[in-house]
Amino acid sequence: MKTRKFLAAPLCLCLALTMLMTFFLTPLTGTAHAKSVIKLAFVSSEDPYLSVDGATAAVFKNLVEAGTNREIEVRLFPAAVLGQEREMMEMLKGGLIHVNLATAGSMGSFFPLYGAFDIPYLVPNHSVAYDVWDGAFGQKVDKLILEKTGLRSLGFYGQDGFYHITNNTRPIKSVADMKGLKFRTMTLPSHIKFFESMGASAIPMSWAELYTSLQTGVIDGQHNPIGYTVQGKFQEVQKYMTLTSHMYAVGFLLVNDDWFQSLSPEHQNVVVDAARVARVAGRGITSIVSADKSKGLPFLGEQMEIYSPTPKEIEGFANATIPSMKKYVKESLGKEGEDLLNDYIQAVEDSKKKLGYTK
Repeated sequence: MKTRKFLAAPLCLCLALTMLMTFFLTPLTGTAHAKSVIKLAFVSSEDPYLSVDGATAAVFKNLVEAGTNREIEVRLFPAAVLGQEREMMEMLKGGLIHVNLATAGSMGSFFPLYGAFDIPYLVPNHSVAYDVWDGAFGQKVDKLILEKTGLRSLGFYGQDGFYHITNNTRPIKSVADMKGLKFRTMTLPSHIKFFESMGASAIPMSWAELYTSLQTGVIDGQHNPIGYTVQGKFQEVQKYMTLTSHMYAVGFLLVNDDWFQSLSPEHQNVVVDAARVARVAGRGITSIVSADKSKGLPFLGEQMEIYSPTPKEIEGFANATIPSMKKYVKESLGKEGEDLLNDYIQAVEDSKKKLGYTK
């Protein structure tokens, strides 16, 4: 088993203190004027050639600063330096930061209806996902997020694609192989229900705890898109990966609405356009990283035993999980959640027809 390499403690402490001093000593401004500052936080790496968050943030920063002639400066706070998902959402709602690349873990506590998007095996591929979330359904969800949370969504940014399962106990080829294993999830009831429906245990924990918990055997496995698996270096502490593609990771580029409304119309347009282009850039990095031989699926294939389930095996996973997930939406999210799920299902079906898929 490989050992994880860490920066020397004094250097880590120095970097963290520098980031926090930059954050707290920069005055927040209610309006966009010369040299006002946007604070953009996210949970993963700042490396734009590894991380969908890093790529999205880098492009957003460049376009906002260039589009406002540097009247607005964008400061990035990556790698959860300001706190984990929940803390960053609290900061966004409170106006302490302006922009957050909100993951599934971020959204669950503040927008419970997010659980309606986690029905397994609904989204067949990236093309359909982009079409659905960039279209009328995505716009409807953006409005719903604003209504329910007071936060403005500037669209869906992809969050690295499809989830896959890894573990350190045995190859996973069927639902029977899941029984008795302990998997880390985010604090999302929908993700917890997914694992429980297959006889596995779901252990909610933060991203920061995940590597050590896998390394020490507190949990057996986890599920994440390929990019996050590489970023977390989970191949060092996991032996098996199954390409289940069971859920599509939907992330949102969220901004504090009071701050956004305080901008001039010209600067609002710059921010909206920057978000649109940044989302596309992030999606491109998702595909590139997944295919890259040094940091994508080929790289993981050299470190782990990877299994691609047959269509029949995928059908078994789907049959075991979809009914219980739909029941969860009905019982936990009520009619509003059920209606939103039905709209999502219809949007996916409409997109498949539009794009020429036969089933």
